[in-house]
Amino acid sequence: MKLDTKQIPNWPKLAWVAKVFPGTPLVQVYHGSCVERGNEFCVEAVWAGRFSEGDFDRTDLVFGSGIRCRGQQIVFVSSGATTDRLWYCWNDPCGYVANSLPALLAVADLSLREDYHYFPDLRTICNGLDRYQRTLPTTGKELQVLYFRNLVYDGKCLREVDKPDDSPRFETYSDYYQFLKKTAVEIAENSNSPFRKHKITSLTGISTGYDACAAAVIARFAGCRQAVTIRQSNSYWRGSDSGKAVAERLHLTCREYNRTARHYPWEEAVWAVSGRAAILNWTQFDYPEPLCLFFSGCRGDMLWERSGEEVSNPFVVPSISDLGLCEFRLLRGIFHCAVPFWGIRHVKEIRTLSSLPEMKPWTLGTDYDRPVPRRIIEEAGIPRGVFARRKKLTSSDEYFLWPYSPQARQHYKRFLEQRGIYVPSSWLAAILRKTVTLDRLWYLNVTAKFHLWDPALRIRLKLKANRMLFHWGNYELKKLYQAALQNQMVSESGTKSG
Repeated sequence: MKLDTKQIPNWPKLAWVAKVFPGTPLVQVYHGSCVERGNEFCVEAVWAGRFSEGDFDRTDLVFGSGIRCRGQQIVFVSSGATTDRLWYCWNDPCGYVANSLPALLAVADLSLREDYHYFPDLRTICNGLDRYQRTLPTTGKELQVLYFRNLVYDGKCLREVDKPDDSPRFETYSDYYQFLKKTAVEIAENSNSPFRKHKITSLTGISTGYDACAAAVIARFAGCRQAVTIRQSNSYWRGSDSGKAVAERLHLTCREYNRTARHYPWEEAVWAVSGRAAILNWTQFDYPEPLCLFFSGCRGDMLWERSGEEVSNPFVVPSISDLGLCEFRLLRGIFHCAVPFWGIRHVKEIRTLSSLPEMKPWTLGTDYDRPVPRRIIEEAGIPRGVFARRKKLTSSDEYFLWPYSPQARQHYKRFLEQRGIYVPSSWLAAILRKTVTLDRLWYLNVTAKFHLWDPALRIRLKLKANRMLFHWGNYELKKLYQAALQNQMVSESGTKSG
């Protein structure tokens, strides 16, 4: 099998789409400017292994995606975290595989069905890897979505395979901690490889919570020296969620951002993920150029929580917010490396660690108790009381679904008007957003805090426009991909005629 790669000017940095032609050994790949290419691979990822060897298909400690030739097979590699996904379909006579939904729609000349509500299907990933809706309809062929598994092409068909699991057993806290440290060092060596053409700079998110703080400690072993944090939490009485004080004790420079902003860069890229704002405020961060390795604590709440409940499936989660950067990161050049996903299939062993006698000094016995990350943080020199005093949230996922940035609102309004869909006036949209926001604050600060009866006013409005944000986000990004492809074709045509 052979890769025929073609860089498309003005494409998002890390996006790629592969076309396979059954019966031939050729795989054609369109990609952005920062996708790395080797003799037998094409990749936008970091992983725990030597970059020059290109063995990102032989580990689950990979963050990003890529394509690897293995003799008579091609392996399409997804991220080792459900913060990203792959898409694929057959649209005769070709098959398509991509790390971006709008990119696949553009190259395969497909469109989303505007009469179909996609969010319920997309949200099924919360049920785990074995129980999510794998196919989604389009105006043409069905799409298939893939998480945390690889896709093998043998010249005839595509088949899904499990990722390798080469993590050790975790019988003691030291076993787990040394694994995290070793993985961080290996990822640093990979991202700093002299064989890479594009420089990668590390950045970590940080807050006052367990998960982000523990991830920041581990990120230091990967050479990370910069942090970003959100000042405010979603609930006034819970106070600031800024992790700046923790970052300073870890000798990390730290820049603070407000939870909300008037403008969000590439806002449509966040709506294009699921039609929810999710972690929209993370788009405010000043990610280093040209590429950034971003560490987060996503999924730490499930993995590190101390409770009597046995968790056998680590991929069952309450929301899909962690997926929110998967299209945006391709535009900005970001590898989302969620530390809790390292060794996540050993969830039973990791959760058992919290109940070991050796962990008693770091066990509080409260409702917000995570001994493993607490030990990681405190042994790094962060005193008790500086972090994890109460659980806080900073997400942008509101109950009224509407764009935030003025330009995004204008584009969305035009999108709806062209389809004859009712568009609330700007003042009505502002009132609706304010109303549900106040209701949510009342719930967080009064109803939930004092265990009062909940009138359940926080329902998402039933405007059709609220359901179209996923369609709109992908429509806008698809236009971007199509324009770049057309320009490339015109350029090639001009070169040939000249």
